[in-house]
Amino acid sequence: MSSILSPNLEFPIDETHRRVAYIKSKISQISEAAIKLQKDLRTGRAITDSEEKERMLKSDLAIEDILIKNIQKNFPEDLILSEEAGHLPGTGNFRWVIDPVDGSMNFVRGLPLYAISIGIEYRESSVAGIVVLPAFNDVYIAILGEGASKNGVPISVSLTDKLSNAMLITSFPTNRKEVIGELMSELSAFVASGRSIRRTGSVVLDMCWVSEGLIDGLWEKGIKIWDTSATSVILHEAGGKLTDLNGVAFLSGQSEILASNGHLHKQVLEVLQKIKKGYSLN
Repeated sequence: MSSILSPNLEFPIDETHRRVAYIKSKISQISEAAIKLQKDLRTGRAITDSEEKERMLKSDLAIEDILIKNIQKNFPEDLILSEEAGHLPGTGNFRWVIDPVDGSMNFVRGLPLYAISIGIEYRESSVAGIVVLPAFNDVYIAILGEGASKNGVPISVSLTDKLSNAMLITSFPTNRKEVIGELMSELSAFVASGRSIRRTGSVVLDMCWVSEGLIDGLWEKGIKIWDTSATSVILHEAGGKLTDLNGVAFLSGQSEILASNGHLHKQVLEVLQKIKKGYSLN
């Protein structure tokens, strides 16, 4: 695994800009397709678990197909890694890492809390990120070393420096039944020590909200590379901090993250490690 953000990384900035500019030119097409697809797939009535999963997969595949076809047509040498399509080979040094619909259950139920994430890597290091929130008409963009923006306006993390004033966000991992005790202990600790807890069902959305300063920090488990490829750059360029749950610099491919405004990072880590230590002693 490589460092997700290397401090001494050298990469072709012009070529990175070219790829970001291309995606920006396609955002309207992508958003319109997502909004129409959600309208077609959403359900207000009870359906079976298999039917819901089928719709979730259909939404991922439809958006993924649009993105992959556009990228391959204009950057045929680039590699692609996407949630459903997997690894698509290329001969160049750039790789696109795609999460076509993060928050797919929200998507098929008609909720606006979903995101389309497009990370751009150079030699396996993240150098740019674009996140589209079609339902909110919001676009987050960052290029390493050039800051982060939302709809063209620079963004930065919050200044909250006390856990008692912090609004945090998390999600429930897919194996939550196996770790329910530890999960409930974490929630209880932060409900008691923080201002409030939120959950959206989309870690990509969560990371953007931390980057924008709407949320002060998040801890998440069960993370995939397409969750962090774009958002790690956005958070970094907005002044935030990203590590694993032990406080070690996050590496691409790790499954647990702590993202914060930086000011709260140590305080949140102390709570998480105290809970983890308690469970390791049992």
